[in-house]
Order: sequence, then structure tokens, then C-alpha cells
Amino acid sequence: MRLPEKRIIELKKLIQREKTVSVDRISDLLGISNITARRDLARLHSEGFLTKVHGGAIYKGMLEPEPIFNERISLFTDEKERIAQEAAKRINDRDTIIIESGSTCLGLVKYLMDKKNIKVSTAGIPIANELWKLLYVKNDMEVSVCGGIIRTASNIYIGPHAVNYFKGINVDKAFIGAVAISIDKGISTATQYDRELILTITNSARETILLCDSSKFGSYSYINVMPLSRLAEIITDNKISHDILTKVKKMGVKITLV
Repeated sequence: MRLPEKRIIELKKLIQREKTVSVDRISDLLGISNITARRDLARLHSEGFLTKVHGGAIYKGMLEPEPIFNERISLFTDEKERIAQEAAKRINDRDTIIIESGSTCLGLVKYLMDKKNIKVSTAGIPIANELWKLLYVKNDMEVSVCGGIIRTASNIYIGPHAVNYFKGINVDKAFIGAVAISIDKGISTATQYDRELILTITNSARETILLCDSSKFGSYSYINVMPLSRLAEIITDNKISHDILTKVKKMGVKITLV
């Protein structure tokens, strides 16, 4: 019989490796009873390491919770500033663009001041508000907001009205954010509504550029959206892990570090 602490270490490694695991599998691999396996899972659940489900557990690091916009806007501010500044270099005079939503995309708005005769569409309410302010001092820019059902947690418009709006336009570039990013599953998000909106925006653009800080990599959210291979470019900060950076490059996706 393994010592309890050594067994817990082995169990943690198993769950981190397999992400989801059943009580029966734990019992078989660690040579313990189902009762002991459940007790160990209960302990790790109380420590916040995993989430217990019927018959097993899910590694908590696997799922990225739905973000609350007002909380995440204050995170990684320096990185987001550099990302937004770099992203603005991709915008030319007379471009038509979509700035989807999210705190990283929000930073892009202030760098539009020197862009001439551009058309901008968005699903993000804070982004629309900042664009509205910009219109007071910049009269050669056209701004459109999709409208739709408001999701207060992420401050965006979703639903059929929003989706139909983006189905009806064609743009040069779309700048999108992400809740979670992984090499194997690509971009994932919290709800089916978000997925539908992001896919529609991507289909409306000749190229899609992902703006995200490096903390988003190596995580999953509930709904898979699309593989990274559909992106024209990823702009992120230089704290991204070397392993993830290498894998993204091997996929043939352009990635720019700032």
C-alpha cells in the first residue's frame, strides 16, 4: 500500500495527464479501493484541484471559467497595451474591420485615431462606447454596432440579430479575443452563442487576427470554436511558453510576440 501523500501526488499527476478520470480507473492504476479513490478525490476537490462528478473527476485546470469583463479588464494591462499597439499596425487607411469584443480588443480603439476613412463594426458594448467617443473628434470614420441580446458578464451582443448583422457584411480584417486557447482544440469559449458569433465574424473577414495575452494559452473553455489554423495571425506577449510557441509555429500559424 502506498503512503497516502505519495498516492495523492501520483493521483494528481494522473488527473493532470488525462484531464478526466473515473473512480474505477484510479482504483486500477493506483491499486486502491473505490472507497479510497473517492476519499482522495474528495480531498482534492476541497483543495480546489479538481471538480468531482458522478463516478470520477475533471481536472480544474482544464476548464477556463466564463470571464467577467470588469474583472479581466484590469489584468495584464501592460501586455494588452503592447498587443493593441502592434495590432493597429495591421490596419491601413480605408480598411473595413471588425473589432469583436473583449478587454484586449478594447485597447485597439485608441490607436485608430490616425487611420483615415476606415469602417469599424463591433459586438462589444465597451468597444462601441469608446468608438462613439472617438467619433466626436474623428469625422472620417464609420462605426456600426451589431445590436442583439446583451450578455452582461462579457458586455457583448449575441443572438440571431448579432449573427445576421455580421453575415451581411464583408471586411478586410477581424480582430478577435479568446476565453481560452489550446494547441489541440484551438479557441474555445463559454457558450454556444459566443461560438456562433465568433465563427460568423471570422467568415465575414478576409483574415482574422487573434489578440490575446499569453495567460490564455494552455487552457480550455466549454465550447470549441475553431482550430488555430483558421487564423491569419496571433499577436500575444513574450511570456508565452517556448513549448507552446514552437507548436504554434509548427502549425504554420503566424505568431507575433510583443
